[in-house]
Amino acid sequence: MSDETVIIGGGPAGAAAAIGLSRRGIPVRLLERKRGPHHKVCGEFISYEAAQYLEELGLDIVALGAEPIRHARFYNGEHELAFNLPFTAWSLSRCRLDSALLEHADAAGAAVELGTTVRHLSRAGDGWKLRSSNQSVLGRAGTVLSAKSVFLATGKHELRHWKRNVQASRHHGFIGLKMHFSPSAMQQDIWRNTVEIHLFNGGYAGLEPIEEGGVNLSFLITQDIYKACGGNWAKILDWLGSTSSHMNQRLASLSPCWCEPLAVSGIPYGYIRSPDDSVPGLFPLGDQTAVIPSFAGDGIAIALHTASLATHVYSTGGDSVTYQRLAFKDLRQPVRDAERLADVLSYRLGRKVAFVCVRLWPALLRETIRRTRVGLSAR
Repeated sequence: MSDETVIIGGGPAGAAAAIGLSRRGIPVRLLERKRGPHHKVCGEFISYEAAQYLEELGLDIVALGAEPIRHARFYNGEHELAFNLPFTAWSLSRCRLDSALLEHADAAGAAVELGTTVRHLSRAGDGWKLRSSNQSVLGRAGTVLSAKSVFLATGKHELRHWKRNVQASRHHGFIGLKMHFSPSAMQQDIWRNTVEIHLFNGGYAGLEPIEEGGVNLSFLITQDIYKACGGNWAKILDWLGSTSSHMNQRLASLSPCWCEPLAVSGIPYGYIRSPDDSVPGLFPLGDQTAVIPSFAGDGIAIALHTASLATHVYSTGGDSVTYQRLAFKDLRQPVRDAERLADVLSYRLGRKVAFVCVRLWPALLRETIRRTRVGLSAR
C-alpha cells in the first residue's frame, strides 16, 4: 500500500490541505477534475477568518486584486439596513483564488494533476484504491492509484458511492446562480468596500465588488421560481428585479460578462457530517463536512478551517474519527445558528422583525455575526 495521501478536489479546502501536508513532508497527490482555472457558484466573500488562513498559507490576496469589504447593506423589499462590518473582509473571484492556491500547492511539493476525474473510490485493506481518468495526459486513462489516506474535498459535488447523508437538511430545495457584471463608470462608487444582501420570499441575493472593477451576483431561488421562469436567464433576472426597486436599479446599471450564468442545485444547507459517519482513513473537507447558509459568508472559511484541522490531526498521528469529532464540535454552532437565521429570514414577518430588532439593539447584529463565524481559535 502506498504511503501517499491523495486529495480529491482542487478548491480552497483541497489546495490548502495539499499545502499544509506538503510543508510537513507528507507525500501528497491532488486530483482536480477541471483542466484549468474556472469560475464556481460562490459569493466570492472572504471573511476575516478566511483571510487569516490564506495569509498563513502564503497568499497575498491584496496582490491578487482582492477588494476590501468594510460595509454591508441588507434589503427587505424597499427597506434598507446599512452597517459597518466589525472586521475587514475581502472579495476575490474563486477562479483567481483557486488558481493561486493550486500554484502554491505545486510550489510546496504536492503532485497536482489537473483534468483528472476520480471514477471510483473503495477501501483496500487498511488503505484506499482509486480509479481515475485524465483528460490531457496520454496513457493515464483508467489509472489505478493506491493511497494510505484520502482527503475528500469535492465541494458541493458528490463522489459516486460516497454521497453525504443529507436527509436531515431542510434547505436543499434551492437553485444557486451566479453572474459577473461590469458596472458603468458612474456606478463604481456604489460598490466600493460594500456587500449587499437582498432578501425576498423564496431566497436571497448577494452583490459585491470583485477584482478589476467587476461585480459578482450570486443568488438563491426555489425550484418553483426557477420553473415559473422556464429556466430562462432573462426571465429570472426580470423576476429578481421585481423583488424591489433597489434590485431593479442595480440590475439596470450592470452589464453581464458572460452569456449564461453558472448554476448549481440541491445544495444541502445546514448539513453537518456526524462523527458517527466517520470512515477510517477518509478526511472530508469543506462542504463535504458542513454546508453553512451562503448569506453568512463563511463557506470559504469552513473550507480552510477543515483543511487546517485535518492537516494538523493527520500530521500528528490522529485518525479521521478524531478529526470528524473535532470538526463537528467546531462547526455545529455556526452552521446551526446560520440555519436558524435563514429560517427566520425566509418569512416576510421574520425579516420585518429582524430589521426592527437590529435597529433597536445594534449589539444584536454584532452578536449574530459572531455566532455564525468559524473562529481561528477553534483549531
